[in-house]
Amino acid sequence: MKKIGLLILSCFLMCGTLSAQLQKHVVILGDSNTWLGGDACNQPEGWNKWFNDLAKPLSCRSYARSGATWTNTGNTVYDIEQNTGVLADNNVIFNQVNRLLYATSHGQQVIPDLILIMAGTNDLWFAEKRPEPLATGIRQNCQILRDSFPKACVILITPPPFTKVPVARQQQAAAEIELCAQTMHLSVIRLDQAKPLLPAKKLIKRGYSKDGVHTTEKGAKVLGRYIYEQVQKLLQQ
Repeated sequence: MKKIGLLILSCFLMCGTLSAQLQKHVVILGDSNTWLGGDACNQPEGWNKWFNDLAKPLSCRSYARSGATWTNTGNTVYDIEQNTGVLADNNVIFNQVNRLLYATSHGQQVIPDLILIMAGTNDLWFAEKRPEPLATGIRQNCQILRDSFPKACVILITPPPFTKVPVARQQQAAAEIELCAQTMHLSVIRLDQAKPLLPAKKLIKRGYSKDGVHTTEKGAKVLGRYIYEQVQKLLQQ
């Protein structure tokens, strides 16, 4: 009987682990490949849906918007309402941070333990409309997050491979993001160096992307699993 009791207790503990594998409240910021997963991280064409399914965190919320950039323009202002779905002055990570701050201060969002930010694709793709250095936007936003959520782990994720910008420029931008992370003592995941991800030129042919930029469900699954595995490794360090 004692052994049976221990076995039942073990099963309960295992079930508890499976139902809440990552004991953290997660917030995700980013651009279209994250936005595709929906605010609730439950839409299959976004990587964050698959990350959420694997991680099983205490909560997972996305504030990502299609067309968003790290960098601002001279006309960017505080705006927590805009949702254009395309590049716009106020469609920036800065205002995703502001939405998060508003939500936490008004009881709409639990204080996050883990903040993931995957952005940079649009900064590269529309570089002529975003002349501000990439590092400026990264440092500004990450400093706000560190000041606002000092106990949260912030992980920067470089853009996944895409076809609209030369590979060398994508790698340069990823190195810039990594340097910002190191300077601010944050963690980083380099998707340009991820072996499971296909080179940009093969994304459409292999069914990972529909247009060379945005993930299909197949591509989102691979991306979500890879990010989940890397986040787990970083949290164990």
